[in-house]
Amino acid sequence: MKLKGNLVDVYTEDIYPAEVTFDRHTKSVQKLSEEQSLYILPGFIDSHIHVESSMLCPSRFAEAVIPHGTTCTISDPHEIANVMGIAGIDYMIQDTHTLKIYYTAPSCVPATPFETS
Repeated sequence: MKLKGNLVDVYTEDIYPAEVTFDRHTKSVQKLSEEQSLYILPGFIDSHIHVESSMLCPSRFAEAVIPHGTTCTISDPHEIANVMGIAGIDYMIQDTHTLKIYYTAPSCVPATPFETS
């Protein structure tokens, strides 16, 4: 696959027009002479997070983390599951718009033997 855009090079702190060839990994980067309308930049993947611990819904959480480079999370929704069950997890999934969030099965519902979900 090929993608043309203004490449944000985080090593040199340069931005330049480029064509990037990739499949699962970057294969080549070729500089272009003409400015492009899109930007290509690396992003962070947060590999374990509880979005609801931020006290934000997923759409507002995205507004807070995307400007800092997070483009994807793997989220354990056990806190919302403890409070609202499957309806809470469904809400989290439906409110996910701009940030790519992969949800895992809740890790501990209920959290202790003294609670119910």
